[in-house]
Amino acid sequence: MTQGNILLADDNRLVVKITSAILEDADYSVSIAWDGLEAINKVYAENPDLVILDVEMPKINGYQVCRLLKDDELTRDIPVIMLTGRDQQSDMFWGMKTGADAYVTKGFKPDQLLEVIKEQVAAGLARRGEQGRREIPTRLLEESGVFSRVIDLLDSKLFESTILNELGSLAGLSQDYRETIHEVLEIISRVVGNVVGVVLMFEEEDMVVHLNRPTGQDAVDCIKQKAFALADDYGWEKGKADRVEVTVFGEEDLSEGDGERSYSCAHIPLTAQKKVIGLLALYQYTSPSFVREAGLILALVQNQVTIVIDNARLYEAARQLAITDGLTKIYNHRFFQELFEKEYKRSDRYNTIFSLIMLDIDLFKKVNDTYGHLCGDEILKGLANLIKGCLRSMDVVARYGGEEFAILLPETNGTEAYQTAERIRRAVEGYTFMGTEQGLKVTVSQGVATYPSEGVHERADIIAKADEALYEAKEGGRNKVVYHE
Repeated sequence: MTQGNILLADDNRLVVKITSAILEDADYSVSIAWDGLEAINKVYAENPDLVILDVEMPKINGYQVCRLLKDDELTRDIPVIMLTGRDQQSDMFWGMKTGADAYVTKGFKPDQLLEVIKEQVAAGLARRGEQGRREIPTRLLEESGVFSRVIDLLDSKLFESTILNELGSLAGLSQDYRETIHEVLEIISRVVGNVVGVVLMFEEEDMVVHLNRPTGQDAVDCIKQKAFALADDYGWEKGKADRVEVTVFGEEDLSEGDGERSYSCAHIPLTAQKKVIGLLALYQYTSPSFVREAGLILALVQNQVTIVIDNARLYEAARQLAITDGLTKIYNHRFFQELFEKEYKRSDRYNTIFSLIMLDIDLFKKVNDTYGHLCGDEILKGLANLIKGCLRSMDVVARYGGEEFAILLPETNGTEAYQTAERIRRAVEGYTFMGTEQGLKVTVSQGVATYPSEGVHERADIIAKADEALYEAKEGGRNKVVYHE
């Protein structure tokens, strides 16, 4: 008893001979089609349990045959396996997007192919339900009619709608700005193949590098510099390169020496409101066809990519506006409370320690009364930058209110927090703030509290303990740090 009826469509006689022998030895009944048009006709005439399609065939290619079958309700439940000689991500991407149920590369092991076929035949029968194989009316399709349907359903429109839909799905997501760029580059790299994708945003001085396979550190550094040089052509000043924050998604390996290899590059400007806001570039080891093929894809997605990234950029700007103090550009009181609550819960959950520093500018009212509020504003801005320079990347500083600042130090004990506060105190004491022609000197007082510690058991205890220490520093002569173990 046969295991099932399989239609094999391939124009390579050797492949057909080998594949047919494998299938027949496994008790499958095999029918052959030598081009896409014949494959479509045989599907309607023979109603097979499964179709194996070569990607590249005369008259109509495998992608187009697959889309036609999946578009027709009479044939859409028949499993389709795409067969190709190229192990390319783009082939797999388009095979699946045209509706293929599985994808097999020529050079397969017989057991692997048979396992996929067994799974797909079973899945196809399950989709058809209890009625089993549905009878399909025999209809010999005229070649011109098939080609007309192919034109309507596929080719550029299919390509365009598929990738634009993929990108468009990102537009409504309120996710991290850099994560959005990463997702954009991930989608494009699945279509283009093995590339290093780069997005450089000019105003934000921000670069996202996407690796879809392990890439040597030398190569990544080389591509960064190439992107900076390319940005010059769009009016960006290369001198800003040292200030750019670079985020790398993917695996950088430790191999060296590949940075000098030759790269092909395809790129597009990202334009919003008639202004170039950045660039998107794809890099690949030299390939004769890469620039043309990747260039066509980038031209297709340029508008959609710009919209998605610009939306994420604007969302990030709005988010920063909501959580940032307008004067000092550090976190505001409300957002600090959110971060403080998260750190408190994290400490309880993982049994970790953290510290809090409350900082106040000494005699700040006198500064405002003597020199004016504009001078006071300059001191607040300068102090915020000075504090940030004394902290680790994991630490958080916020304007707590007026001339008071709060500093959150994760995984930091009291002694370490005291040392950090002393470092800030000395930095402020030795700094000349802008605001007058001669500049101004100010000092700060600080109180330190650690959680958990003696007398500090609840969230409110931490702030209260730090405030008490701050008050003691003020009463003790100012320009001091107070911490009670």
